[in-house]
Amino acid sequence: MSAIDIFGTKTNVARYRVRLQLLGKIVGGVPSSESVIKGWLKSRMEVNDRDLQELTQKTLAERFPDRQPTADELAQALLESDAAPSINGFKRIPETGELAYEGRCLKAAIKEWANSAYPGTDWDGKTTAKSEVGRPLPKGFRKGLMSTLAERVFVSEVYIGLGVKEPTGVEERIKHVMTPQGPRSSINRVEYVERPVIEFEIKVHDDFLTMEAWGRIWERGEDIGIGSDRGRSDGKFELLAFDRI
Repeated sequence: MSAIDIFGTKTNVARYRVRLQLLGKIVGGVPSSESVIKGWLKSRMEVNDRDLQELTQKTLAERFPDRQPTADELAQALLESDAAPSINGFKRIPETGELAYEGRCLKAAIKEWANSAYPGTDWDGKTTAKSEVGRPLPKGFRKGLMSTLAERVFVSEVYIGLGVKEPTGVEERIKHVMTPQGPRSSINRVEYVERPVIEFEIKVHDDFLTMEAWGRIWERGEDIGIGSDRGRSDGKFELLAFDRI
């Protein structure tokens, strides 16, 4: 039951169905589960990954000095070692196991694009936008678009499916960070999915943005992208549909 059901008032929320085509990779940014890391370790051992050979030989000597373990046992032992690799990846939809991009991350992305497209307190149609379900913002409205979006634009889905249950691959990337001891480099392992199409719904209270403003926001979003490692130009997309429903 919703507020509309209880109070019987006309809804002031517009709904839009959106479809995006990723142009390359979307990269995961959350720590993966043990099962994902274990599976990756087993796959790398099968191809004699040079970076794992030293750790593997050390683990064999320390944990299995008198016998040859199974691949599953060795992967578990590697996982429990101090030098175990980490992998950033995607959430899984609990009911289906499908890889997913989180709705909360998409909302944060929309706010980022809006702030880039309209960094001040004005935007196209700010006090003149007209809608069947809403009303124009009052004259003298002082908030910028990013703050206004935070209060009025919402992604309906908790998880936005990527259409697959396994990533296209796991990629090793050099990460450069500044520490108190100076610059350091490390290997960062990330899951990625190649060229998925994603669909989701956004709700807009008072439908306060014109199509001109939305167009500028989505155009900026196509270049900024979604997901992790956007600084490497991952996550760029093409907007396929933005339909009022």
